[in-house]
Amino acid sequence: MKRFLWAIIIGGIAFFVFCGIVEFYQTRVDNNYSYKYWYMENHRDKVVTLLMGDSYMENSINPNLIGKGTFTLAQSSRWIYYDSKLLEKYIVDMPNLRQVVLGMGYKPPYCQSYHFSESDSNEHEKYMYEKFMHIQYDDHSNHWLGLYRGYIDHSTLVDNLLCDSLGYERVEGQSAIWQLEHNVDSNVFRLKYAKEQVAEYTGYLKDMARLCHFHKVRFIVITPPCHASYIANVRQEGLDLLHGIINDVRSEYPVEYIDYLHDEDFRADSLYYNCSHLNSIGADIFALRVKKDFGL
Repeated sequence: MKRFLWAIIIGGIAFFVFCGIVEFYQTRVDNNYSYKYWYMENHRDKVVTLLMGDSYMENSINPNLIGKGTFTLAQSSRWIYYDSKLLEKYIVDMPNLRQVVLGMGYKPPYCQSYHFSESDSNEHEKYMYEKFMHIQYDDHSNHWLGLYRGYIDHSTLVDNLLCDSLGYERVEGQSAIWQLEHNVDSNVFRLKYAKEQVAEYTGYLKDMARLCHFHKVRFIVITPPCHASYIANVRQEGLDLLHGIINDVRSEYPVEYIDYLHDEDFRADSLYYNCSHLNSIGADIFALRVKKDFGL
C-alpha cells in the first residue's frame, strides 16, 4: 500500500513538473500577442497613430502609409473588451499619441460577447491575452494553464507571420476559397442575446471614446470595405444597428466615423484576401484613403 501511495505521489509530482515546464516554454515562444505587447511596452512613447480592433483593421491598413509613428495593435478575432482595456492601460503614458483609429466591422458587435457565449470557444483568446499581454478578463475563471487551454495557436507565431517593425501583417493575394467565404450571417443581429451584446459593445466603445476625450486624443472609428459577396448578406436592419451604436456614443463623446463598407472604390476582386478582408494591395490603397479622409 505504501509503495502504491508513493507511486501516486511521485507520479503526481512528475505530472505537475511536466505541466510547469510546458507552461514555462509557452511563455518563451514569440507570437503575435507577445510581439505587440513588447512593442507597446518599449515604444509606446513614439506612437502617434494607434490602430486598434480585430482582423478587419489588422489586415485593412498598411501603417507605413499612414505616417511616422503609426502602430497596429489590432489583433484577429479580438472582442472590443480587450481594445478598451489595452487603451486604458497605455494611453496614460503615450505623450505623442494624436489619434486612435478603431475598426468596427459589421459582424463583431452582435456575436462576440463572452458574457453571452454558449460555448467555450473564447477560452483560448482569454489565455493569450492574460499570458502574453497581461490583460485579464473579468469573469474570474481560470485561464492560466496553457496545457489545459489547448496550447498556443501556431497561426499566431511570429515565424509564421510577416510582421514588420510596426507590427503589420501583410496578407498577400487571395484565399483559395475566398469567394465561398460568405462568413456573415444575415440574421446575426437576431441572435438570442443580440440586444445585450450590442449594449455591452456600446459600453466598451464609450469607454474608449471617454479615454480619448479625457486625454485630448482624436477618436476615429471606421467600418472597412468588404467584397460584394459579403455585402450581399448584409441587411439594412444590421446597418441601422451598427450606425445606432456610433450615434449613441456620439451623443456623449466626440467620435469621427466613416462607413466604407459599400464604398465603390473597393469593389475590385484584386483588392481582397477573402470576402471580408483586404489583401496587401487593398491595404495599401485603403491606408491612403483613410489618411486623406481624416487628414492624418
